[in-house]
Amino acid sequence: MKITTTRSPAFGFTRSLVHGDSGIGKTTSLATLPVESTLIAGAERGLLPLREKDFMAVKIESWTDIRELVAMLSASTTVDGREIKVLAIDSLSECNELCKRHILEVDRKALTMERTKGKTDKTGGIYDDQMTMEDWGILGTRMTNFISAVCHLPMQIIFTSLSTWSEDKITGATHRTPALQGRLAQSCPAFFDFVFHMEAAVDSEGGATRVWRTFNDGRIMAKDASGKLDPFEPASWKHIFKKVLGAKNGNGKAVEAKTETKSEKAEA
Repeated sequence: MKITTTRSPAFGFTRSLVHGDSGIGKTTSLATLPVESTLIAGAERGLLPLREKDFMAVKIESWTDIRELVAMLSASTTVDGREIKVLAIDSLSECNELCKRHILEVDRKALTMERTKGKTDKTGGIYDDQMTMEDWGILGTRMTNFISAVCHLPMQIIFTSLSTWSEDKITGATHRTPALQGRLAQSCPAFFDFVFHMEAAVDSEGGATRVWRTFNDGRIMAKDASGKLDPFEPASWKHIFKKVLGAKNGNGKAVEAKTETKSEKAEA
């Protein structure tokens, strides 16, 4: 155990989740991240909105790929000569689907073979594409462990996710949450410093824009652990990092957030 202070860089990493409807602009907002120090992990069909940017990216096609990504970054934050300061995973809801598929197509068969002493990999009375109660329990545990492992990496962490309306089984109330199953949909904010709900809005000139809701109104899940953000913020990571991580030097001038690259600072 290492004794340090709350000003230590080790406590300067943020964990963020942006959820919203399909096509609202969650992936597009990743274009505001620093290109030289960001790794994009794409589990969705593609990263078309980021084609004009030269981000380092990995394609996530299976739960095995997800495990390998976490293991790689746990061992080293340098990838192909680049120091990774931001990891953006697009998206958490798709990672959830990949985990579910792995349980159905790999783990269930292996477990059934073991329980039947090699006689069959088929579970009687259950369709191949349906989850059992045991499967749901495994899914919840794996996803919780996955999110926790990623959030312990020494870098800024960003997840995107689809949104859904989920029902609290105890109160019956419905809430707008990330599209995850069971308790995880309600409990996932505990892993994050920021949970933003992405919404369409109108700017001061009457044009269409996108904003991030940062406050929980009792129905829509959102969170601002810093207390520095307005109820609605522009959908820009550069803006968020400056506002949350920015400091002042001896002359009272703002210091750029540490996630920005030298070239981006020059442009500013």
